[in-house]
Amino acid sequence: MTELIKLPLISFIVTSFNYENYVIKTLESIKNQSYENVEIIIVDDKSSDNSVEKIKRFINDNQEINIKLIEHTQNKGQMAAMQTGLLNANGQFVSFIDSDDILVKDYAKTLIRVHLASSVAFVSGQLVEIGEKDELHTTYSISSFQKEKSFELKSLDDLLKIDIDNVDFKVLSLKEAPFGGWHWSAMSANMFRKSALELFLQYDTPENWRICPDKFLLNFAHLIGGSIIVYAPLVGYRRHKQNAGCSKQVCGCKRYNDDEITRINIENNKKIRKDTLNFIFKNRKSFNSTLGKRGVNRFILEIILSYFKIDLKKIFSCLFR
Repeated sequence: MTELIKLPLISFIVTSFNYENYVIKTLESIKNQSYENVEIIIVDDKSSDNSVEKIKRFINDNQEINIKLIEHTQNKGQMAAMQTGLLNANGQFVSFIDSDDILVKDYAKTLIRVHLASSVAFVSGQLVEIGEKDELHTTYSISSFQKEKSFELKSLDDLLKIDIDNVDFKVLSLKEAPFGGWHWSAMSANMFRKSALELFLQYDTPENWRICPDKFLLNFAHLIGGSIIVYAPLVGYRRHKQNAGCSKQVCGCKRYNDDEITRINIENNKKIRKDTLNFIFKNRKSFNSTLGKRGVNRFILEIILSYFKIDLKKIFSCLFR
C-alpha cells in the first residue's frame, strides 16, 4: 500500500569556519543518523585552513547521500552562514550544526519525534562534553539544562543510550522562560520548524551576531512559537581552545571565559532586546502580515516586559544567605 503521509525532511545546516580537525567527524555523525530522510548543507564562511578541501573530498566519497557545499566569497560570520544555509534548505525542519560538534546517532529521530507530538518553534536536547580527541568528559554538562540538581548514575554502556519511545521533555512558556534569557543548549542541540524561521531571513544585519548567534535565534524562535527542552544526551559539545560562544575552561561547577568572550557575552545580553525590537519595527509590515497585528503587539510587549522580569528569589537568596 502506498504511504499517503511521509516523514518530514530534516535539513542539517553545518556552518564551517577553520575547523579542519573536526568538520569531517561532524559530517560523519550526520551521515550515520538513524533517521534517514535528511539533507546536509555545508556553508563554509571563507575558511583559511584545509576545511574546504576536506569537505569536498568527503562529498566526493559519499555521493549516495544528499549533501552540498556552499562557499562564501568573504567571511561574514556565523549568523550570515546560517541564513545562507536556510535559504537553500528544503526540509520542513532545520538544525544548525557547529562544525566541531558530534551528534549521537538518534539525535534526529529523538527531536523529530518530540516535534511531531507538539507544535513549538523548536526543541532543544541536552549536551554531553567531549574533548579534542573525542573523549567523553561528562554527561552532566553545566552548559546544558538538567532535569534535577542531583546526578543520575548510569552504567558505562548506558551513558549515551536514549529511550526514544519514552523520552522525557518539558514545554517552556514565555512565563517560565522570559525573552532574553538562556534556557536551552547551544546551537547544535536545537531543531527548528523551518516555518518559524521565515521572518529570520529578513534580518539584514547579521554582522551584529557574527559570534554566538544562538542567543538571538533561540530567543527569537521561542518568542514566535515557544520551545521544548528534551532530557536526552544528543550532542557531543566539544571543548577546545578555539571555542567562541561558550566557556573555554570548566572547573568543578564553574565556567570560565577569557576577557574577550566575557565582553561578547555581556554585549549580547545588553543588545538582544533592543536589536529584536529594531528588527520587528523595521519589518513591521512583514511581521503583521505573517503573525497579525495583535500577535506582533504581544511580542513587542513581551520584550519590553522582559526588561523588568527580575528573579526575586535569587535576589533574596543572595541577600540573606
